[in-house]
Amino acid sequence: FFFLMIRRPPRSTQSRSSAASDVYKRQVLDCSLQLFAEYPSSMGHEYHIILEELVNAAIESDFLDIAKRGIKSLTVKFGRDNIKVAKLAANYFESNGEENEASRLHDKLSALNKLDLKIQKRKLAFMKTRGTAQEYIEGLNNLLKDNMNDTETWLELGLVYLNNLSWSRALYSYEQVILITPSLLYAYVRIAEILYTLGSSENLYQARNYLCYAIIHDQEITRALWTLFAVCRAIERSGRSDNKNSYLLQLCQKRLKLYYEKSKSSTLLDNYSFD
Repeated sequence: FFFLMIRRPPRSTQSRSSAASDVYKRQVLDCSLQLFAEYPSSMGHEYHIILEELVNAAIESDFLDIAKRGIKSLTVKFGRDNIKVAKLAANYFESNGEENEASRLHDKLSALNKLDLKIQKRKLAFMKTRGTAQEYIEGLNNLLKDNMNDTETWLELGLVYLNNLSWSRALYSYEQVILITPSLLYAYVRIAEILYTLGSSENLYQARNYLCYAIIHDQEITRALWTLFAVCRAIERSGRSDNKNSYLLQLCQKRLKLYYEKSKSSTLLDNYSFD
């Protein structure tokens, strides 16, 4: 295959610096594009599929001049209105800092492909870095109107609400995640953390229940163990501790020490007191 025709830089150079690796990547992409132009028939029906992957690799590697040449070749074959060509062009404009052109293409793709989740999410990802938090939240909520069972979007919405200190809305988002994907233990821990932040005895007991569920299904989930320890300590300080709470405190200490000993990181606990 033509990739084997390209001479690699010396191993010693590659290991010492990423510069040689970047030179090699550029050499691969540039020579590949030249071979595509000179011998298109050798690829058969896979020519344009491989060219599309080549453009994606060039964009990810920030070799935008190579990506631009590949997009031009695809545009000649399929036209500007082709969905795949438009997606590649939008990604190219994003990487090249041409935000207005990228935004125009994302809006166009989104309007023409309302049921395509990947296209809708790509537009939202672009909006996340360029727009306001409120615009991004509105976009996520609009996406969920037609895709209520999309766990990934609920998780993202919950995180955005957390970052904006909207505790009740974040809590609702993670509760929806549990309804859709009950096995996702991360959501249980997030809910417990929110309840712990809100305080009150009722919230602390609920947080404890969520964390116990997560730990039952994964005994080495350290984030849940640390959070459960903090929750049980808060219950203890409130003067409403019970036998279960004392047992859980001891369990957390035991599991955490065991975990760090197994991972050979027990020194991390040397300066920490569980008392």
